[in-house]
Amino acid sequence: MRRFLFSSVFILLATLVFFHPQAYAETDEFILVFQEKVDTKLIEEVDGTIAEQFSLFPGAVVEGERDKILSLKGKPGVVSIESNREIQLETSSNRNWGIQHLGIPRAWDVGYTGKGVKVAVIDTGIADHPALRIAGGVSMVDYTTSYQDDNGHGTHSAGIIAGNLPGQNTLGVAHNVELYAVKSLDRQGNGRLSDTIRGIEWAIEKGVDLINLSLGTENHSFALKGVVDSAYEQGILVVAAAGNKKDNYSVEKPVDYPARYDSVIAVSAVDQQNRIAPFSATGNEIEFAAPGVRINSTYLNGSYKDVSGTSMAAPFVTGVLALYKEAYPHLSAEDIRTLAQEQAIDLGPQGRDRQFGYGLIQPPTEPITPPAAPEQVSGEVGQQQSNHTSFISLRWAQPANETVKEYRVYRNGALRGIVQEPRFHEYVRPGVHHYFITAVNRYGMESPKSKEFIVVVQEPKPTEPPEPADPPKEEEPKPERPEVSFTDIGDDFWAKQYVSFLAAERIIGGYEDGTFKPGANVTRGQAVAMIGRSLGWGEQASSTSFSDVDENHFASGYIAQAVELGVISGFPDGRFRPNAPITRAQMAAIIGNAFELRGHAPSVFTDVSPHTTGYREILYLADLGIVTGYADGTYKPSSHMTRAQFTVIMSRILDESLRTK
Repeated sequence: MRRFLFSSVFILLATLVFFHPQAYAETDEFILVFQEKVDTKLIEEVDGTIAEQFSLFPGAVVEGERDKILSLKGKPGVVSIESNREIQLETSSNRNWGIQHLGIPRAWDVGYTGKGVKVAVIDTGIADHPALRIAGGVSMVDYTTSYQDDNGHGTHSAGIIAGNLPGQNTLGVAHNVELYAVKSLDRQGNGRLSDTIRGIEWAIEKGVDLINLSLGTENHSFALKGVVDSAYEQGILVVAAAGNKKDNYSVEKPVDYPARYDSVIAVSAVDQQNRIAPFSATGNEIEFAAPGVRINSTYLNGSYKDVSGTSMAAPFVTGVLALYKEAYPHLSAEDIRTLAQEQAIDLGPQGRDRQFGYGLIQPPTEPITPPAAPEQVSGEVGQQQSNHTSFISLRWAQPANETVKEYRVYRNGALRGIVQEPRFHEYVRPGVHHYFITAVNRYGMESPKSKEFIVVVQEPKPTEPPEPADPPKEEEPKPERPEVSFTDIGDDFWAKQYVSFLAAERIIGGYEDGTFKPGANVTRGQAVAMIGRSLGWGEQASSTSFSDVDENHFASGYIAQAVELGVISGFPDGRFRPNAPITRAQMAAIIGNAFELRGHAPSVFTDVSPHTTGYREILYLADLGIVTGYADGTYKPSSHMTRAQFTVIMSRILDESLRTK
């Protein structure tokens, strides 16, 4: 078992884990976070050894002498250096009342029990218990490969969420969820920050819907923020306890991290009279309040125990959000969060406040029906453009007394756009086009289809052949492709030939300062523009249906044509987000659509499954030698793609001689 040598302590008080700020003591292990990638050479220069690396952000656990490792602070590319902290657990005892207090049985009565929702409890593990069904788990501590709880805290949290033994009256809030145990604390409640981070990474890779973190730290951590932000960006709701006061209950305690981060839902604790618990942290970051005083739940050896703390309040919120996820499976994590805020019972001053946030969280209790279908769909066909496309304008009406969040426009069975107002326009090519519209309510439920509206765009009339011209003169030999250079692309740069190739073909360009910025993320707008230039689309500016892309945007014409051809689509909020970076998976899907690369190929990457965006395109592009993976057999589909990487892929598509063999 690894011996802990750190003075920064991760303490669970009244069953909540906290990091306590102290000066760096002599230690031989740190977490380093880098800007773009882990700089192994820099670590070697200070005689550091990489013990492990994280997969979702450029960070590593590094062993070495304290002074040498800390000397890297401020070095180019180094974002943060943190001690790999020890954690410690304490508990207190009391009794339960929370299920009835929140009205959870009312949600059960309409059929919401968490079925089909995946929840990860990252804690001391989960013990075998008659009231708990564990779908899977993992241990991140270094003395056992078992996720079995040898402390009790994780089992107690799990029971609040998923206890399932009706005869003993021990049903948890969402007792039919798929429960996953992530053991990041040991039998004494001790562990390392990196173990918790790796536990969150494991939960993300497992595809869970919610993560419960009854832990926190008084210190900001770049590494911790990076991993919880990544989880939320991938549609996972992350719930964390706000924190507990250790000594003086009369002094306000600020909310701890990660609950303080915007991507995490911070939970305070209340008693049976809805008074803020005297031990509970408070602050502007509080989002919900939930029962946290004298809560009875599952414990070790098949037993039950009463415990108090904001650690108990957090799993109540996790369980309720699991019910929302089951009730509204099509809602995004952000929309579920907003809905729960609107449904909460306001306990303090009107609106959000420092003690209760939006108020006492409430479960979904009424089944929601989809809206009625739009009516009276009509449209007009404009004059044909020089590129043989015609402007189509559609309008429709919505039945009265319907609350509609957005409308979805389908053409020939494919989604063409999402708008907030009952009107839509686009450019289409000659042919017969079948349109129908659906309405979507605030809960993500889609209406039946409207009546079909058919648009016929005629083929352009053929023009008379031109008069015979003089015989062509003998062609002069084509000049060699000009060399295009950038100040930050040297002769030894790994992607120089690809950058030069696309720059000479006028498919890519640089910046005003003469740089190419190969390590910068390629954006959605840039990607579509490069694809459009490669395929010979017109460069002319164009109006679009997106609120954030007007005719003055450099890629407006390319975006309009890409959407019209089904290469890419916008977002449910009516935006295109041209400046958003694209991931490696999104890149494959977009290129596959544009160049019709959708063949079948065997699976070659350990992290690419049929559920991965662009699954078939990724495998086919790999089979053609256009994309490659990493040495560990992964493709890293969620990683952002750089300008240099996208340039390589585009070059290989356009010039077969540049492909890998």
